Order: sequence, then C-alpha cells, then structure tokens
Amino acid sequence: MKNIEARFHAPAVSLLVLLNLVFSIACYSQTTGKVAATGKCLIVSDIHFNPLYGSQMDTALKKKLKKASLDEWKRYFEGSTAQMSINSGLLFNDANYGILRSALDNMKAKLPHPAFIIIAGDFIWHAATPADSVLKMKAMQFIARLFKERFPGVTIIPAMGNNDTYGPDYALQDTKFLNDFAAAWAPNLPKHSGDELKAKGYYTCVTGNLKVIVFNSALLNYGTHYPQAGAMLNWLQANLAETKTKNVWLLTHIPPGTNVYNNASFWNADYTQTYINTVVKYSSKVKLGIASHTHFNDFRVFYNASNEPVSYMRIVPSVCSNHGNNPSFDIADFNSNTGQVINETNYYLNLAAIPKDKSITQAVWVDSISLPAILKMDEISASGFSKFMDKLKADQSPQALNDYKKFYTIGTKIDSSIRINRVNYIKYLKADSLKGK
Repeated sequence: MKNIEARFHAPAVSLLVLLNLVFSIACYSQTTGKVAATGKCLIVSDIHFNPLYGSQMDTALKKKLKKASLDEWKRYFEGSTAQMSINSGLLFNDANYGILRSALDNMKAKLPHPAFIIIAGDFIWHAATPADSVLKMKAMQFIARLFKERFPGVTIIPAMGNNDTYGPDYALQDTKFLNDFAAAWAPNLPKHSGDELKAKGYYTCVTGNLKVIVFNSALLNYGTHYPQAGAMLNWLQANLAETKTKNVWLLTHIPPGTNVYNNASFWNADYTQTYINTVVKYSSKVKLGIASHTHFNDFRVFYNASNEPVSYMRIVPSVCSNHGNNPSFDIADFNSNTGQVINETNYYLNLAAIPKDKSITQAVWVDSISLPAILKMDEISASGFSKFMDKLKADQSPQALNDYKKFYTIGTKIDSSIRINRVNYIKYLKADSLKGK
C-alpha cells in the first residue's frame, strides 16, 4: 500500500515543484522587468554629405550627377579617390562618401538591430545653393537608401535641419522640399507620420512604448518670424496635453538657448520661453529632448519656477567633421517601459591620427565616450546633469573640466572657437540652464 501511495504522490509532488518554479520565475520577471525591457537605438546627426567632395567647381560633374541614377552615384563615388579617402583631410570639411559609408558600416557592426533610428537633421552639405536643388534631392534619396540597405524594416525618424531646404541656408522648406523629404523617409515611418511630415514638416511617431514628437526648428530660428511657428508650438502643446503615454521624446535640429560661438540666441526669445514653459509643464511626460546642430556633445537642463531640474535635452555630435570634430554616432540604451535613457555611447573615429598620405577606405570606429561614466554622474537625468554643473562650478581641480572637454569635443584636440576653460565654462552654464516661468 505504501508503494502505491508513493507512486501516486510522486507526480503530484513533481507538479507542485514545477508550479512553484513557474511562479518564482514569473515573480522574478516582474521584479526585474525594467532590466528585461532595455532597448537600444541609434541617434545620428549632421551628416552633411557632399556629393561634390573634392570637385566643388566641376560643372561637368554637377550635370552628370543630376542626370545619373542612384546606382550610378554609388559607382562614381566608389571609383573616386577623393570620395573614398578617409584621413585627417576631412577635418573642417563636410562628409565624403567614404566617411558616410564607414559611419553606416560601423553603426551596423555596433548595433545590427536597433529598435529604431533617430536622425537629428542636416543631411545637405554646407556649400549647397538653391541652384543645387536636384543634387540636394538626390543626396537625400541616396542617404535614405544607404540607411535602408543596412537596416531593412527599421523605423527611421528624421528631423529637418537648417541646411535641409531648397532655398538658402535657414530658409523655410517649401512644399516641394517637404514632398521630396517625405518621399525619401516616409516608407520607414508609420503612414500617419509620413502623411503629417509631408503636410507640415513636423509630425509624431509612435514606436513601441515611445511617442517621438518631431518639430522643425527652422521655424524658430533667431531673426525669423514665420507665421507657421505659432501654429507648430500650439500643435506641440496640444500633442503633449492629449497624449496618454508618459514616455515622450522631443526631437528637433537647432536647440534652444545660447549659441556659445557668438553669444546670440539660437531661437527668437518668445519662442524659446514658450518652449521652455511647455517642457516644464509636461516634464512628467517628456523623458528626453534631442537636438544637434553644433556638431559637438552637449546638453540643456530645464528648471521649473522653483529652480528644480525637471527635464533635459541632449545635443548630439555629428557624422560630418566640418567643425574640426571627430565624426561620431550615438547608441542609447533606454528602458522601454519608462522611456528613461540608461546609458549612452558615442562611437567616433579619430581622424587626426590618420595622415593625409596614408588614406584608408575602411575604418573601425573603436574610440568611444560613455554617459554617465565620462561626467561621473549617478544617472542620465535632469538632476544628474544639474548636479554635474554644480560640481564643476565648485571643483577647482582640472580633472572635472578635462572630463567635460573630452565629452564636449568627442575626444579631439581642436582649438575650438569656444575655449573650454573654467571662466568660459561658467559663463557657458547659462546656455545649459533654461528656466520656466
């Protein structure tokens, strides 16, 4: 009888053990949900690809490229020494095909399957003119094609920069440009996002548990008074008010605040304050702001009327090395449940270390800078950046300033037009701190 009971109870005991194991795993998963929900995305900015690199005055080449297909573009670039060369000669120049291809290859190697890709504007080269509109259009199409080839099916969320226009630099994008820009990028966006981009030049994109609100800072640039600016800011406020998710990222090209190169405001003052007040009001929803434009690493901190840090914006460095910076791209680790960024890594190529007479066509971007480690912050947050600024004001040792210099310049040794010393940086903190009213 005892043997029969033993045989009868053994399966029941095994089932009980199995159920306890499943329950324990479920509880563990719930307690570690934030860790398990980590996603990774690519953040790219200021590509400034120049299809005429090394041949800017070649009118015959311009005519040829205007008529050529994108396949022919690729064959021409791959057969051009100037377009394929990667060396220190790229410093203070726009990107050639070699650096663009190298950036994309390294993005693919570092993060083969990003949750999504953010591009913070400025696809067009600096020397482009309104007469180059056909080349501008094809350059956008060509860049979009290269991204799609390496990251098929991935959502790509682009903003427009001040160079992204058929008019002169900083000119408002016309209907034709919006149509062409949307045609290049809408296939990698949800239909609603693509339609909104084509119609307005600003749009929303929901990806996973995040809502990315993309707005066009060309409307807000200092000295402009476009009637569309007010409508866009109202649209932004309405979107933040109506959205139910508390995981919102804001994306644009030109940041608010002070331009440290000339001490002028990036945006008109009234637009700046309206935007700051909006971010502060909805700071419980806005987990991250992203901008670019300066080609260097930076940040902004938004404070409420009680002087508490409530939100922040990351200004990310560029693929193009036009400002003497190292070309760079960013990988952000984020909690997809909360929208909070956990870690950021800038991968960059040290161009100064490649002599002009030793040009290469393939390069592995092995150098990197990581947040929050580089600035010795507890976390990537408004509070974290605010504490860093307070620490730097009080810390008289050179180490904190040197850490910031490496972060700001993406590891390059350039003599920047903003000399990063203690006196100038303390002044610069005013550009990093934006207070709501």
